[in-house]
Amino acid sequence: MKILKIYPAKDHPQRYNYHINYGVWDNIDGDSVILETFNADLNEYDCVFMPMYARWAGHSNLLDRIKGHNIRKVLFDNDCYHRSFEDSFYEGMDFIFYRCLDKHSNKPARGSHLLWSVDHERMKPVYGGEGVSFACSLTGYPFRKEIAQRVNHKSVTGVDYIKHLQSSAGAIHANNGSLIITHAKVLEFAACGTQIISNRTPDMNLYFPDELITYFDTIDQLVDIVKTFEADISIQKQLREIIEDKHTDRIRAKQIINEL
Repeated sequence: MKILKIYPAKDHPQRYNYHINYGVWDNIDGDSVILETFNADLNEYDCVFMPMYARWAGHSNLLDRIKGHNIRKVLFDNDCYHRSFEDSFYEGMDFIFYRCLDKHSNKPARGSHLLWSVDHERMKPVYGGEGVSFACSLTGYPFRKEIAQRVNHKSVTGVDYIKHLQSSAGAIHANNGSLIITHAKVLEFAACGTQIISNRTPDMNLYFPDELITYFDTIDQLVDIVKTFEADISIQKQLREIIEDKHTDRIRAKQIINEL
């Protein structure tokens, strides 16, 4: 199977979310092309990997061209919870790897749930650490904004983000209050040797057992946890071991190829 991978120019390895969105692709053999300067001959390939909905704004002509071709179209959709799989954008996709259900709690007609993964070689563990990290985007996340009013929030990305996690005993995972799913951050925490402090999400057990997670149900509970939190190196090491056994980009890449 000869694969073509389309990378948007705005997404590059130094960008904050690059590895979350495309780290798996980097571990799959295939040719690469930039979305904005697309010049590939689709006839030379069996399959094309297509980035999420939001990256196709302004590229409708190319999208129509690809949809009209008999190449196998494989979409990786990380943000389907903002829209419906009944949207015309999803028409003509042969297979969709989705991170969660859409805004109506539906699955695509043909696809597979793709768990998050992490570049475990880029995010090395440092065990121990002090304090609790709350480093994430607040934009569009009302629940995170509420937490930030009570717990110190940091805005760090890239290498600084990794170093920040490595120096922390624990880190806070929280979603927006209406979309209760586990985000890729929990894998980043675990990969860096950092314990996970989280509100309750129904799919956390797809990544880690409950006994390794410090849960909170209210912000008051979270504040109390932050005040007294101390590193448990045994838990940190168990979290890292689970990453290496189940959730690396390489492992997920093999799962994708097997699925296709």
